[in-house]
Amino acid sequence: MEHAEYASSTALGLSVPESDGAGHKWLLTGEELAHIAEMLNVDSSTIIIQGNIMNRERDACKSCGKFSGLDDLVHNALARGIHTPKFIVDVLQNGPKNNSPGHEIQCSKCGEMFDGSFSWRAFGDWLF
Repeated sequence: MEHAEYASSTALGLSVPESDGAGHKWLLTGEELAHIAEMLNVDSSTIIIQGNIMNRERDACKSCGKFSGLDDLVHNALARGIHTPKFIVDVLQNGPKNNSPGHEIQCSKCGEMFDGSFSWRAFGDWLF
């Protein structure tokens, strides 16, 4: 089912373009925070960020309508065995260790692949 009728994530206040045009702030929602904490088996108070800066606006899943989020990145890293929960918690508290290659990500709600490639901002602050 196509979800073209969904407003953009910027229009909904879920992402904010950076003033320098170099990315979008993805604002962490309470639902995403709870989902991340559950996947990492930590208390949600462990995750103190408000969001992260990505190369593009969030995308709506073509199957279920969920907007791409940090929870999808965490889900994909864990499901594919790329990172451990301990490593991800450290990144969420202290920022990434390296620049980000592009990531194709799967919706953590329904499993559908989001269109295109997602990466975090390779310079300056990644978390806010």
